[in-house]
Amino acid sequence: MPVAQQSVETAKFSSDMRKVLSSKDLFEGEREIQISHNDDVYRLTITKLGKLILTK
Repeated sequence: MPVAQQSVETAKFSSDMRKVLSSKDLFEGEREIQISHNDDVYRLTITKLGKLILTK
């Protein structure tokens, strides 16, 4: 099964029916990913303490 398809299929829904994605699926072993939103690129980083930081 392709990774992208697997990530969607393993996504779970909370009680209010919003999609919940695992950070493990999003980061795929990396410590930083880039997210494109409204013509801007944001960085989502996992810190040494395991926290998430979103920067523009």
